[in-house]
Amino acid sequence: MMNEIRAQQLVRQAIKTFSLDLHGLVVLTEAASGLYALTPLIAACAGADRVLALTRDSRFGSATAMRDMTMALARRWAIADRVKVLLSRDDEQISTADIVTNLGFVRPLDMALLTRLKPTVAIPLMWETWEFRPADLDLEACRRLGIPVLGTNEHVPELQTIGYIGHLSLKLLFDLDIEIFRSRIVVIGSGEFASVAVTALEGAGAFVVQLVPTSVGRLEYAEAREVLRDLDAVVIVEHHSRTQLIGQGSSVTATNLAEWSPGVVVAHICGAVDREDLRESRIQHAPAEIASAGHMSVATDYVGPRPLIELHTAGLRVGEALARARLHGLTAREAEDEVLQSLAVAQGFVGYHDAVQR
Repeated sequence: MMNEIRAQQLVRQAIKTFSLDLHGLVVLTEAASGLYALTPLIAACAGADRVLALTRDSRFGSATAMRDMTMALARRWAIADRVKVLLSRDDEQISTADIVTNLGFVRPLDMALLTRLKPTVAIPLMWETWEFRPADLDLEACRRLGIPVLGTNEHVPELQTIGYIGHLSLKLLFDLDIEIFRSRIVVIGSGEFASVAVTALEGAGAFVVQLVPTSVGRLEYAEAREVLRDLDAVVIVEHHSRTQLIGQGSSVTATNLAEWSPGVVVAHICGAVDREDLRESRIQHAPAEIASAGHMSVATDYVGPRPLIELHTAGLRVGEALARARLHGLTAREAEDEVLQSLAVAQGFVGYHDAVQR
């Protein structure tokens, strides 16, 4: 259950930290469950004239349940007069938005949606640009239509989102009854995500070995057989490659893992894993639902509200800057360039914004 008093305090702090001021602007975002219900509230608390929160039926609940929960929160926070939940992507009010987020129930931001937006609309990505997925956003269409798009730099001192990845691994393992201290753990993954997980686990007293996929994202059978023996747990945190790590199509199956380390558990943050193979091997794992490659099974909100509140506030700040630049007459590209030069939390696309990226 959400600690609303603390959530409100964190929202106020984040709005102040990122100097978010949405007065005079209309925001289109999502009305979702759990901590994701906070995003429209952040926008309203930051002064948005109106917040349109789009929702739909999903495995998390019905659209009407999402609407009722969002509006109940908004009433308790005394901002219900500026929050409106939309149950359909065909709602005409969408065309009034100055800022459109790329969150779950708003996606996909495809041509059908983009052509209905106002000419000066701006799209902030609530994550870094290297995480961009074409299925979620038609970036080329945005550029043809003159819609500015920038990401959120999660490495700025005010965010440091990457630091929570280590705490994700700790919490998942605690959920699986792994003490961590003095436990034998292998981290499968590459890059910054895996490095942060290794550091956190070692700091908690675990004996940790990192198993890095090859340049094509695969695990080498001989190396895996040597490393994945007599373990308490495996943490999978590979966010770059989408090549199968464990299961059918990989050199290593869940059956192999169960044979090499009887009783081993798997904490899955991200990375391509054959979910059915893992279930059939009867290896305990957390979370219960494992995301497909390119997606995270658990995001940073799993450890608490601060990372989500701060990230979405920062993303809205990028959107605010882009929208105001467009309303002042700048073209989409001019708006992107100006915001990248003036706002550290804004992030451009490698190969497209290199000349102006801070």
